[in-house]
Amino acid sequence: MKKIIILITAFLVVSCNTSETKNEEVVENLTKEEKFEKLYLKIVKPLFKEFTEVDIPNEFRIDKHDISVNAGAATNYVEVSQGLIDYDKDYIKVFVLAHELGHLVTLKQAEQFSLGIEIPNGVKTNAYKKAEYLADIIAVHLITTQEVELGNDLTTNFGILQNLLGPEIFTHPGAVDRVALMKEYVEKSTNGNAKITFQEIFIRTWNME
Repeated sequence: MKKIIILITAFLVVSCNTSETKNEEVVENLTKEEKFEKLYLKIVKPLFKEFTEVDIPNEFRIDKHDISVNAGAATNYVEVSQGLIDYDKDYIKVFVLAHELGHLVTLKQAEQFSLGIEIPNGVKTNAYKKAEYLADIIAVHLITTQEVELGNDLTTNFGILQNLLGPEIFTHPGAVDRVALMKEYVEKSTNGNAKITFQEIFIRTWNME
């Protein structure tokens, strides 16, 4: 009887080890696209769980001809560049995706803050640029408060993000200004209440001249 128990125990140990090895192999054998989809569904989409009235898409499409780090969001899908999928830093991927989803929830967030249903143009800052600032703040707030490790990676490497964001154009603020606003949020939220800081900066940006 003892020998049988020992053999059964040994079999279970071998089975568990084999199962773990197979699971590891499955993870290792995922394509870049599959890993990206897993990152989106398991990490990024859940960041927006509080926005229950907004339909956050499950599907994403890949522009295989675009090798830049780029993405865009629509109501039914997120479009990403091959360059974003190939990029080697997860915190950048998460930020880019969260920023794009941030556009989808901006007006709902504004409604929660009693700001209206349309981003107003300022004298110096048009509504397009404000939309980019607001999506940045939404993204960095959600990442740093819900995915702390990725948030730390992001906030300690803002220089890398800044190099990817590009110069000022009619629809987008310049990278330096965008990162400066995110840094302000991080500094103030670290020393105070993150939700209050987020609300204050969101409202100020919404009303920016």
